[in-house]
Amino acid sequence: MENNAFSRPQRQSAKGILLITVVNFGKFLKAIWPLYLFVFFKQNEYQWLMMLALTALPFLFFAVISYFQYRNFSYFINTKTGEFVIRSGIINKKTISIEKIKIQEVNINQPFIHKVLNIFKLEIDTPGSDTKEVRVNAISYQNALDLKNYLLENRGSAVLTTDQTQLLSAPPPENKVSISIASLLKYGLTANYLKSFLAIIAFAFYMGKNAIEFLKEQSAEDFIVENRKAFAVALLENFSVLGIAGFICLIFLMGIVVNVILNLVMYFNMRITKNSSRLSLEYGLINTKHVIIAPHKVQMVIEIQNFIQKKINILHLKFRQVSGEEDHKELHNSIPGCSKTERNDFLKFIWKILPQYQYSLKPHPRTLIISSLIFVGIPIIISIFVHSIFKEYFWLILLYGVLAELMLIASFRNSRLYYNEYFLCLKSGIWDIEKKTVEYQKIQSIKVSQYIWQRKNDLGSVHFFTAGGKISFRSTRFSKIKKLVNYGLFKVESDQNHWM
Repeated sequence: MENNAFSRPQRQSAKGILLITVVNFGKFLKAIWPLYLFVFFKQNEYQWLMMLALTALPFLFFAVISYFQYRNFSYFINTKTGEFVIRSGIINKKTISIEKIKIQEVNINQPFIHKVLNIFKLEIDTPGSDTKEVRVNAISYQNALDLKNYLLENRGSAVLTTDQTQLLSAPPPENKVSISIASLLKYGLTANYLKSFLAIIAFAFYMGKNAIEFLKEQSAEDFIVENRKAFAVALLENFSVLGIAGFICLIFLMGIVVNVILNLVMYFNMRITKNSSRLSLEYGLINTKHVIIAPHKVQMVIEIQNFIQKKINILHLKFRQVSGEEDHKELHNSIPGCSKTERNDFLKFIWKILPQYQYSLKPHPRTLIISSLIFVGIPIIISIFVHSIFKEYFWLILLYGVLAELMLIASFRNSRLYYNEYFLCLKSGIWDIEKKTVEYQKIQSIKVSQYIWQRKNDLGSVHFFTAGGKISFRSTRFSKIKKLVNYGLFKVESDQNHWM
């Protein structure tokens, strides 16, 4: 690449005209699809001519608009200031200039339409925005890589120098790691199956509701109501408790299959490239994503692993970066199915060391007692008072009580807040054990709370807020919380490193 490759304004790929046309026409179809249905079902000798006109004329209109959008869109690097500049607009002209030092993320993605056209989408994100600040929707892969390398490297320098441009064509040595299909299969078989099971149940209820509405329209409702007892008897005679259990197991297995397929499609061919300054993730079968993880921007690291995954040596690793909202999924970059060795390598790359914890806080036993009363005791007491209603199903109430109590005990035993000189780690969960780890220097604020009735027992809660989410721990020794908070504030104030 020439040194001044991006110093002159340049347009997107010409294929962007077709891309913008398809996107705009898709929005048009989404807005007027009822009109298409009306014309389609209306009996008229000009029916197909009207359908053609409704399709061709808007498409041509959006093609013209897209061409002018393409012609008026340009991007370049200001060699004097080092800013990345975007110019766009047909009638109302708009210019966006972004300083390198304010750039938070540069991602290269390839959604399905882009994959068909063999082009890529480059997205630039800056702090203070929940959406991508700037998009270059149609760009070649090499240009996207070159731009990303420049925008993320040496951001303390404001001017595009010869050394920086040479760096783009001669990147530092890289270490590549691949997540195999076997690892993705193991992960898909052992993770999120409960979520998939509940999703299938919800879908079944949705379809059942629609089926009932259909039967109502077909005047079958009265027939069903009149013969509901016969239907109930037939159901019990043909489907025993064992049969119903088998049916539930079948749905559960379907959930596992769906989860495996979704994970393979989402994380297919995941390649992780590690160089001296960042991790680069590239994955996806239908929509290809290419994201960057810079160590100094990682606000929180999340590890998720259950008992089975621990035995087969896989876990789910998430890197949460700067986000306006905790549920901003695009900034929760995930590496599913990585081994313990790979996990250790990634954490050493992010933090230079592996956290070892000497101290911990645990919740007070009264937390378990109160939870048991709310989620186990009260439901059983209510079922006793309405025994006449639940008489035939009382054994289910008892089964619920036993299972709920076991889950509460597991949650209590797994709830811990670990800390050492540099890190905080919150451990929680019942089956899938989640560990959230943050550095003290990433903490932006701390909130301590104590209710009046907690003072006598020296109990309280603490919340650590970061730009990537928060860590909360409740009902533990308040005297220990105060010491931890004081030390945390000392580390934040005395640490010379920046939070991002």
